[in-house]
Amino acid sequence: MRKGKVIIASMMVLCVLIFLIAIAWFMLFQGEMTEPTAEEKNAAVLQAAGLLKADSLDKKSRENLYQRSIIVRSVNLDSGEWATDKTTAQGCKKLTPDHDPAQIRQRCTRADVYLVKDKYNKIQQVIIPVSGKGAKSMMHAFLSLGLDGRTVNNLYYYQQRETPFLGARVQDENWRKQWPGKKVADDKGMPALKIVQEKSDKNDAYTVDGISGATLTSTGVEKSINYWVSEQGYGPFLQRLKQDPEMLNR
Repeated sequence: MRKGKVIIASMMVLCVLIFLIAIAWFMLFQGEMTEPTAEEKNAAVLQAAGLLKADSLDKKSRENLYQRSIIVRSVNLDSGEWATDKTTAQGCKKLTPDHDPAQIRQRCTRADVYLVKDKYNKIQQVIIPVSGKGAKSMMHAFLSLGLDGRTVNNLYYYQQRETPFLGARVQDENWRKQWPGKKVADDKGMPALKIVQEKSDKNDAYTVDGISGATLTSTGVEKSINYWVSEQGYGPFLQRLKQDPEMLNR
């Protein structure tokens, strides 16, 4: 009996210690995120484009691949046209809560678009940055779309501090693999993505299964993507792209 009590007491102490360590680690984990470096962003763009598998290349090789494959251009979010220094000043304004579902706080007029070209210099993908509030942190991703401006090729989160083993699973391959082929806008260009906690219909092009146990994070993903493909975000640009794919070559 005494030996059994000692074993039980030891297990309880161990559980308490593990719990305290987890809390301490989580508090550290929730610290301020640093701005990703240009190298980290470039690697994330390559990941979203499906050109980089983990850290399979060294720094110089990644830089060369980025230079060969990616074209960065600026777009005027208001008009959807390519932005130039002469036509588009970089103005930013604070957003009121009712116009800020993604909780990004401010919106700027100019934003980057990443064009992915093949070895024949033909544009194959359009990648837009997506950011928004999750359950615990701001989440930053790159969304790769087809030339129709609404079909998903890939979604890659490169910076977030959601709860480990729950919301942080936005970076898990098993969750991400359901995204290719989904559509983020309807036939009229309106945001249409839905993330559901119950099992979705696999044939529904607009619906993605949420992360089990991470409803707030899943909702944050839905709101952020729908915001950035709306008229407040890249919506006008994506509509122009749908009507005139050749704009990518001008």
